[in-house]
Amino acid sequence: MKPNCIWTAFVTLSAVLLPCAQGSAEFDQFIAFGDSTLDTGYFRYNPTGIPAMDQAVAAAVAAGAKGGFAGNGVMNTTMLAGRFGLDADAVGNGGTNFANGGAHTVTDVLPNVATVMQIGNYLRSVDGVANPRGLYVIGTGSNDLLYVSRQSAGWVVAHPTYMLDLIATLSTEVATLQAAGARTILVPNPYTSAVYAGPGGVVPDALAGVYAQSVAFGPALWSGLTAAGVRYIPADINGVLRYVVTHPTAFGFTADSVLSTNPASPVNALLSVVAPAQMQSHLFLDGLHFTTAGQTIKADYYYSLLTAPSLVSLVAESAVQGGLARTASLQSQIKYSMPERGPRTASAWFSAGANTLRLKNAPGYARLSANPFGGTVGFDYATAGGTLLGTALSVGGQHQRFSTGGHCNQLDEAISLYVATQLGHWWGDAVATAGLLQDRIERPVPLGLFADRNRADTDGQTLAIAVRGGRDFRVGVVTTGPVVGLLLQRVHLDGFTETGTSGVTALAFGSQTRNAAIGQLGWRAAVELGNWRLSADAAWQHDWAGRYREVTASLTTITTAPFVADATPVSADWASATLGAAYRLGSRAALHATGSVAIGNPQVTSYGGNLSLRIRF
Repeated sequence: MKPNCIWTAFVTLSAVLLPCAQGSAEFDQFIAFGDSTLDTGYFRYNPTGIPAMDQAVAAAVAAGAKGGFAGNGVMNTTMLAGRFGLDADAVGNGGTNFANGGAHTVTDVLPNVATVMQIGNYLRSVDGVANPRGLYVIGTGSNDLLYVSRQSAGWVVAHPTYMLDLIATLSTEVATLQAAGARTILVPNPYTSAVYAGPGGVVPDALAGVYAQSVAFGPALWSGLTAAGVRYIPADINGVLRYVVTHPTAFGFTADSVLSTNPASPVNALLSVVAPAQMQSHLFLDGLHFTTAGQTIKADYYYSLLTAPSLVSLVAESAVQGGLARTASLQSQIKYSMPERGPRTASAWFSAGANTLRLKNAPGYARLSANPFGGTVGFDYATAGGTLLGTALSVGGQHQRFSTGGHCNQLDEAISLYVATQLGHWWGDAVATAGLLQDRIERPVPLGLFADRNRADTDGQTLAIAVRGGRDFRVGVVTTGPVVGLLLQRVHLDGFTETGTSGVTALAFGSQTRNAAIGQLGWRAAVELGNWRLSADAAWQHDWAGRYREVTASLTTITTAPFVADATPVSADWASATLGAAYRLGSRAALHATGSVAIGNPQVTSYGGNLSLRIRF
């Protein structure tokens, strides 16, 4: 086959693979269902049914209130949506936040719309097809609990399953929402630990019964969702607020300003307009709803739950990139060794290198930056038939920095075996590697003014096998030809549980396995100029596996089912280019350097170089 024919085939196959570049979905819409804990302005744009109340809302808005239940402050839903570049505008203002203050879970009378009805209204508005890239938040139950607490003992005896029945109804409706296409559904529990807390965060004995019932609601709701087959993310905001009221000064509050009995405003949060300083000095705005400071704590916690699995997945993905770099370095050693070798000769070599690595992510999620470095020592032997057999030991490390704060220190140790042969113009090589990973991860979670630092150690393993082959052509002083290869890689990280400053944001993560099956199609060329050998390689790479992956996580503050979330997106196609130069230091030694770069990968920026010395015996 002539070189130009092979080149034509290479370009044609690359064109076929090019459209397959794949990224993972990102949030493009915020949708909320529930009550005043999520409401950003429903009654600003929809009537309350009471003219005097409508006038009061309009007057409050004119004075600076925003129409939600944070007065002139900012709701947690607005903050959370903003982290992903979205808005949380209320229904009636062009948004998809259906939450309305005072809503119950299953049944309501106008002007309120119950949570179950809100979900139904949304599905009807989209013709039964939910947005799979939407971020859904469901916050409900607090008004139902308040309703039950106000009933007589006789009513309670006559309705023993009232809360369980509404949980069953809600779970069925959420299952319908999921079946319609919703993928990411965040479900917090009621934050009654803060509402009922007295001085020191202690719940008075007189409120012990109603407090216990409200605390039990969250786990019961999550169990109902699990039984209905719903995949959701549980948020133990009650556990977070329990810590806040027992450690107020860590969050910028005092023992008095953290209490629901000492709010910043004497009127309902919907109508409240207070000084900016009060929005930060107090936890409660009106005894039930939070100031901007409290809303920030909620938004920070929700954001950490949504993004933590993706952040942790970056650690495994960086190990994949490290494995690709290590394999390329070993293949480079083979390439420079083969032309110089005679039969029955041995050589030892040492290489050291460093890279720049950037892993991107979906908007709003953590990105990773690192400068991996490492060294390798190797030994190989050329048999009488010209086959090269070798082994190498590699040690590397990197300090990975997350864009949202925190880092991971990763140590990578690996042993490799390689073989190469050449028959006339045809050549081939194979590299097999097994390695160990040691990771020390720090993931800080801000909760308003408080920084909760979570730490964990975990280990992992890597396995890889790479095979390549091609045919060289001689064109004057240039040796050139096509390269075809396949790299199979498996990175596994053991599961781990974080420990943190407070413990309320710590998570337990399941084990991760990232598989890669990368096909390579490229071209290489080399030229001899005296003691110099200059080379260039270019390849198109396509990953047939590992593009869609999820990470499992669990809360550590309360017992509930684990949840899953998407790992960082991975591109299917990219190109790589390598330039190299070798210089013979006499008849038995050679020094060579290589520089490489990944091209056209929307998720990865990677470039670096290696310097090595080889001595032949």
